[in-house]
Amino acid sequence: MTGGPFRRLRGVALVAAVYALAAVVWVAAGAWLPGGRWLAVHLFTLGMLTNLVLALTDHFARTLTHQGGAAPRWQPIVLNAGVLAVLWGIPVGERWSVAVGATVVAAVVFLAYLRLRGLRRRALAPRFGWVVRMYERAHGAFLHGAVLGALVGTGVLSGAWYLAGRTAHLHIMLLGWGGLTLLATMVFFGPTVARIRIESGADARAARALRWGAGGLTLAVLAILATGIEGVAATVLRIVAAAGLALYAWAVGVVSLPVLRAVWRAKPSAGRWSVLAAAAWFLVVVWGDMVAVAVGAGRPLEALGVALLVGVLAQAILGTLAYLAPLFRARNGSREALRERLETLGGARAAAWNGGVAMAALAALVGSSAAGIWLARAGWALVVGVALVQAALTAAGWRASIGSRTVPGSRE
Repeated sequence: MTGGPFRRLRGVALVAAVYALAAVVWVAAGAWLPGGRWLAVHLFTLGMLTNLVLALTDHFARTLTHQGGAAPRWQPIVLNAGVLAVLWGIPVGERWSVAVGATVVAAVVFLAYLRLRGLRRRALAPRFGWVVRMYERAHGAFLHGAVLGALVGTGVLSGAWYLAGRTAHLHIMLLGWGGLTLLATMVFFGPTVARIRIESGADARAARALRWGAGGLTLAVLAILATGIEGVAATVLRIVAAAGLALYAWAVGVVSLPVLRAVWRAKPSAGRWSVLAAAAWFLVVVWGDMVAVAVGAGRPLEALGVALLVGVLAQAILGTLAYLAPLFRARNGSREALRERLETLGGARAAAWNGGVAMAALAALVGSSAAGIWLARAGWALVVGVALVQAALTAAGWRASIGSRTVPGSRE
């Protein structure tokens, strides 16, 4: 055996790390690099997030339905060819590249959706079959978001419709593609990361709530898109969108609160802090988003977007990778050596990361004043610093774990 139970994900984790590094560079550079921070968002969502979501949902779906196999080997190659076409087309203004890349990525996600559907239908009524169904809903959200993204990126939508389409695109990609996947996974994997058991009945309640929450998100996205008509009707549509987001936020609470209660009882660990903070930020973001959409406040939406991207999704990814990294090793001794290294200053790292998230979000709310610039620099410095520290710990722990082999001549 040449790797741990998640060995097939090592390549995807490396690709995701490259996109994450690129996103950090673009965030730090601001407007100095082509595409600015709008490209940084796509490096994170389309590059890092999409690679990880496709790989992890396939892995967890096969595990939860008790079916073997793996995603086809061509998937990451074709996927990233499409992603790079979009990322190149955005800053240089090549609309054909954006359209072709979005079509390729959407095709890959659609085929992944069909595989998930097949796994669920062949399964013999597994306890967590609803998780796979929610993964299907998340994949469907991506497909709709890709259409909106293509319409925005190719210039089909303009004026008020451009702003409405862009806002709808961000909502369905972040709350649908990323959010629904995270919520469905959090139910069983959040307590696992913190090494504690799930609350009794939490999975059944989450299954019912997420069906309603996904429906509420669909309603909200359609209403947000329709606000492009402007006038009195747009005000009514914002209220409709807020109602849909309130339903989604309620579902986030049903999923997150039992996880928070369970993980709070766990022993202190780096994974425990990541789960607690990501779940707490998620609750703040979705209820704040509901209010911001209802009143049509643009700047608060930017601040909430930062909190969602970095406080929820990026933090959940960072915690997941910290949990999975030891499992990439083949031997228990190697895993424990790496796991111990990754626990170094876990609480302090979590505090610094979330302090940075708060500063960066506040900076987006304040704007380009002197205080806003200072907050942005300090906040992003903390976030980037924590990410680099975890990368350094992982690399050092990986090398140390090689030396901890207990079986002479064993292969890693």
